[in-house]
Amino acid sequence: MTTTNETESDASTAAQSGSAFLRISAEKVSRLMDIVGELSLSVSETINSSDLQNLELDEFEKSAHRLKMIVREIQDVSAELRQVEVGEVFRRMRRMIRELERQTNKKINLVLVGEETEIDKVVVDRLYEPLVHVVRNSADHGLESTADRMASGKPEMGTITLSAAQVGGDIHIIVEDDGRGLNRERILAKARERGLFGVNDEPPDEQLWQVIFQPGFSTAETVTNISGRGVGMDVLNNTMKELRGRISIQSTLGVGAKVTLSIPLTLAFLDSLVMRVGNRLYATPIDVVSEIFRPEDEQIIPIAADNGSEMVKVRETFVPICRLQKFYDEPFENSHNLSEQIIIVFHTSKGLVGLPVDEIFDQQQVVMKPLPDQISCIRAGLGCALLGTGEVAIVLNCEQLVSGTN
Repeated sequence: MTTTNETESDASTAAQSGSAFLRISAEKVSRLMDIVGELSLSVSETINSSDLQNLELDEFEKSAHRLKMIVREIQDVSAELRQVEVGEVFRRMRRMIRELERQTNKKINLVLVGEETEIDKVVVDRLYEPLVHVVRNSADHGLESTADRMASGKPEMGTITLSAAQVGGDIHIIVEDDGRGLNRERILAKARERGLFGVNDEPPDEQLWQVIFQPGFSTAETVTNISGRGVGMDVLNNTMKELRGRISIQSTLGVGAKVTLSIPLTLAFLDSLVMRVGNRLYATPIDVVSEIFRPEDEQIIPIAADNGSEMVKVRETFVPICRLQKFYDEPFENSHNLSEQIIIVFHTSKGLVGLPVDEIFDQQQVVMKPLPDQISCIRAGLGCALLGTGEVAIVLNCEQLVSGTN
């Protein structure tokens, strides 16, 4: 039995060790992050004020640099306040696995790795439903029946591994199973049937797997209450776009499949590259930039005179060009030769794409905001970036720019 003196002693020890936690509402933390964002903008506006141009202010430059570093640290710390362990989502999958075992008559072992990995609570709140679809697909389509597994020399219990790890500024969430893998022939046949590929096209696996994210795409012969309607992966794809994330799939027939979700650690601030095309400003996440260069004439390859399609040769790779004016169906003449512009090459799930720009500003961390209602339907727009100069740049979704190269 614990005595009163022992209880008081324990409480005193806890207080002295500073191990107590504060419960703070997510709304208050989000409000703090908004204020920090406004602080960052105000500091940038002050430092970049036109009133300070052409003045010799050596001490001011030092103080300004220090101030920017402090604000950056405040941004990082405030972003950490809104982070929670991803295990909160992972552990909710256990009950679903037990239900899937009952519905599919399969034996399933769910392995959780990296539950302590922290991620923005806004992301966690959006992550559960897409993960449910991926795990259901693994259990229903990926894992074989017990009899089929034993016949192929596999353990009778199938394994689904759900793992998380921080890689740079991203969180990688991986769903991996040791099932049958994706059926290339069946997926390709369905894709050809829907006109996504020609009869003689043989796309590489990386490109082919992307078709399963098309709305309504499914190779299931029957629809069950678990999967087969062709909506789950579409939901996943849309959610990942909204979270500025990327999806990659690896599969080996008869061995299993792995789905990797790469999601920014925080959605509030974005390390970006800011650029100008015409009189408009755009920004892209810095981690999707492959390289930047000004092309020589011999690197430029017109491939279709009728619609003005272009490519640039980067070493031994041909990179399709997306001109934003054409992408947005604006009046445009090829008055600017590519050799007069700067090419930014982005890596996407569909390959490389080159974007010609007139000017590049330095890399900077910007405050991300959703697109206002009036411009929320901007094609390939992830949001808007509030710059230190007081200007606003459209943050581009480079995955969608690939469609502008056709």
